[in-house]
Amino acid sequence: MFTKQNMQRKNSLMRSSILYIAVALLTLLSSCASLRNNIKDVPYFQNSRKVVLDTAATKFDLLIRPQDALNVFVHSKDEAAIAQLNMRERRAMEAGKNLQQNALSGFYNYLVDVDGTIDYPMVGKVRVLGLTVEQAAALIREKLTAYFHDDPSLTVNVQVSNFYVSVLGEVRMPQTFDVARPRITLLEALAKAGDLTIYGKRDNVKLLRQQDNGEYEIHELDLRDANVLNSPYYYLQQRDIVYVEPNAVQAENAQVGRTTRLWVRGASITISLGSLLYRVLR
Repeated sequence: MFTKQNMQRKNSLMRSSILYIAVALLTLLSSCASLRNNIKDVPYFQNSRKVVLDTAATKFDLLIRPQDALNVFVHSKDEAAIAQLNMRERRAMEAGKNLQQNALSGFYNYLVDVDGTIDYPMVGKVRVLGLTVEQAAALIREKLTAYFHDDPSLTVNVQVSNFYVSVLGEVRMPQTFDVARPRITLLEALAKAGDLTIYGKRDNVKLLRQQDNGEYEIHELDLRDANVLNSPYYYLQQRDIVYVEPNAVQAENAQVGRTTRLWVRGASITISLGSLLYRVLR
C-alpha cells in the first residue's frame, strides 16, 4: 500500500526524470544543430549569383623573382654557333610521386641573383627581375642579335624550372609539387592536393607568399565567397605555401570522432533513462 510519503517521493523522481530527459534532448539537439551549421560552411562560392567576375584575375603573368632558376634554350639553324649557349646537365624534376622530364630539363639553370640578374654566356649580366618569361626571352634574344646578325631563325625560350607550391593542413594529400606551366590557381593547387577534407576551414585559407627580401606575407582567402576569383592572390606564385586550418569540429574531435561521440552520449542517456524509469516504476 502506497503511503503519502511514497507518492511524494515517486512524484519527485518523476519530475527529476523529466528534467533529466529534457536536458539530454537539448544537448543532443544542440550537437545536431552545430553539425548542421558546420555543413552549411562546406560549399564553395555560395554567393556566385551575386558576384560580378568582370575583374577576375585572368591576366596573371608569372614574374621572375630572385632565387628563380631559369632554363634558357636558344634555337638556330646553325647548331654549331649556339652549342655553347645550350649547355646540358643531368637533371630531372620531381612532380608528385613520378619523375617527369621537363621540356627544358636537360639544359643548364641560370640562378637569378639578389640584384635581379643572370650571368649569361656571351652577353654577360642580363637584368630579368620583374619580367615575364616571354619578356626575358625577348631581351636575351635582342642581346644575342649582336652575335647572330643574319639569323632570322634565332629564337629563345625561357622557363622557371623551380616553380613549386606547397599545400598543407586539412587537405587529403598534403604535398609540395612542381608546376610545369607558367600559372596555377589556388583551386588547381587544392585539387592537386585532393581538395579540402570536410574538416577544413573554407572561410580562412591562408596563403604564405615570400617577398623579394625573403620575408613572408600572409593573406586570408574565403572559398565560400565567389569574390575569391577576383583576388590578386587567386593565382599562385613560385614557392607559395597554402595552409588550410582545421575547423571547430575537427578541433573538438581530435581524439574521438563526431559520430562516435554522439553514439556514446546517446547510449549513456538511454542507460540513465532506463535506470530512472526502473526506479520509478518498480
